[in-house]
Amino acid sequence: MQGIEQNPKLGYYKVGEEIFYSKPQAYIRATELGFTPKWVFNPREFAQFDWSHEPESDLRELYRLRALQLREKYDYIRLECSGGGDSTTAAFAFLLNGIHLDEVVFRYPKQLDKDVVYDPFNTLPENTLGEWEYAAKPLLHWIKTNYPNTKVTFYDYSENLLNEPYMQDESWVFATRDWFQPGHGVKFGNFGTTEHRNLAETGQSICVIYGVDKPRVALIDNEWYVVFVDVHANNPNPIIGDYTNITTELFFWTPDMPEIVAKQAHMIRQWFDMPHNQQFKHITMFPSGANKRHRTTYENMVKSIIYHDYDQRTWQTAKPTNSFYNEMDHWFHINMKDTNIYSAWTSGLKFIVDKVDRNFLITEAGQPVGLVINHSPFYYLGPSTGNTIIPKVENHDVYKNLQAHIDGNQEFIICKNKKIQKIII
Repeated sequence: MQGIEQNPKLGYYKVGEEIFYSKPQAYIRATELGFTPKWVFNPREFAQFDWSHEPESDLRELYRLRALQLREKYDYIRLECSGGGDSTTAAFAFLLNGIHLDEVVFRYPKQLDKDVVYDPFNTLPENTLGEWEYAAKPLLHWIKTNYPNTKVTFYDYSENLLNEPYMQDESWVFATRDWFQPGHGVKFGNFGTTEHRNLAETGQSICVIYGVDKPRVALIDNEWYVVFVDVHANNPNPIIGDYTNITTELFFWTPDMPEIVAKQAHMIRQWFDMPHNQQFKHITMFPSGANKRHRTTYENMVKSIIYHDYDQRTWQTAKPTNSFYNEMDHWFHINMKDTNIYSAWTSGLKFIVDKVDRNFLITEAGQPVGLVINHSPFYYLGPSTGNTIIPKVENHDVYKNLQAHIDGNQEFIICKNKKIQKIII
């Protein structure tokens, strides 16, 4: 992991007293020592913040202040843009407020998209490449037309995937922090283009922004909390080599302005507490509300609550279900089967499975599909004001008992009144 950005604000792992910025490296070390790795994500800053108090500022104003905060700090700002709600809202925070944004980048495996059809009626994650045609391209055209001083870059990362020594053997797993998709390491590389490498050589302070992420609001014992999740914080791939002038920034999940997540979280909890929205509260309940079906529904709902300027009609596919066999990689499985790169990819997955304790792996139908997800402490927002009585009908009781059997008792760390404690559910 030589060259990974040593940036505590992005989160890191502790194994005993050792610190790792690479999740696979931390999990392998924890397996060797027989320890349980701990994810650390700005606990001091977030524990000292009063999450139970809703910031008075308008949410759009907080977005503007965050963009201004970054603009005043860095010489050059590059936004990783997918056309989805997170990155589009981050772009709007700059552009709609007259704050200069130097560059937006869209990353796509153009040389390897053969036989991957852009079907507008198919919103399964296998058709994720369709987001270029129906979401990203219209947004980038709008930026080019209305903000010509912002550079728009289309980066075909398949060229580097095919030609660089990135995926020659299983060692590629250390070029990603959590996402073991083929090409993830080169997709989000800071030096994928000659222009980006040359920019780094100028010595300017460079900020690379990721739109991470919508807040995870959770209902525990009829009280609202907000929690951060490592798999989303780990989406950036901050390999910077010997450069000290490149910094990765999460636009929303930042200790530099926790008011953003706090405002978003309170708006979300208030929406779910409205009498006519009570029927949806079950998708926020922990631990049962954390399943994939509920999570997809939750994300689609909260976009309209916290991303006011984002066009909710924007075409988008469903989210993938796991890290190892990510449906977004349909293009790779179609066009790269029986190649050396494909073999190296499968070798990397085997390497992880062989080196990591079984308890640190997510499994589905007995098959490892990713590394276990970690949560930050759950930060207390306030009590739920909604008291809808759920009818005690047979199917509800059956589901409740089934979910209890699946989940068992789980330990959570909560932060309430700026004090941290453990609870069992």
